[in-house]
Amino acid sequence: MSAAGAGAGAGVEAGFSSEELLSLRFPLHRACRDGDLATLCSLLQQLPHAHLAAEDSFYGWTPVHWAAHFGKLECLIQLVRAGATLNVSTTRYSQTPAHIAAFGGHPQCLVWLIQAGANINKPDCEGETPIHKAARSGSLECISALVANGAYVEFISQSSVYSCLPGELQHGVAFGPSVLIQCPKA
Repeated sequence: MSAAGAGAGAGVEAGFSSEELLSLRFPLHRACRDGDLATLCSLLQQLPHAHLAAEDSFYGWTPVHWAAHFGKLECLIQLVRAGATLNVSTTRYSQTPAHIAAFGGHPQCLVWLIQAGANINKPDCEGETPIHKAARSGSLECISALVANGAYVEFISQSSVYSCLPGELQHGVAFGPSVLIQCPKA
């Protein structure tokens, strides 16, 4: 399953729109989505620490995943300072914020996560690492950041499907002199 997983609203409760549910039940997540640093900082002072690890009912993401997906670096930094875990894996797909940032095409968040100590070679439930997510979404900047920081490019996913860039590339994409991400033949 891709980093986005199931569609938004997969677990939306009856009687509430997804926007209302996000505002009422997951205010930290919403602040991270919107990049609302003032609200985030206020909530971090008010809410119990357990809210940092709360998974939403849409994707099963924590606030750190939301900040990483939407490229909200300042929110990501504040969450980690408040005690959020860098390598937290989602219950549903075992994806870390590094997976989500790579899939979302946010190299600035990915580089910060790497510098802060995130594990960039941790596989998700399908055996894909952040470099697979970056390749799947076509983010050359994320691929470069991951390769420069020691990402394993020869890792094979559990489904035996190799990640590749979308489009005309069918048999492999070279990223530098010694990096090749294999693609399945059509």
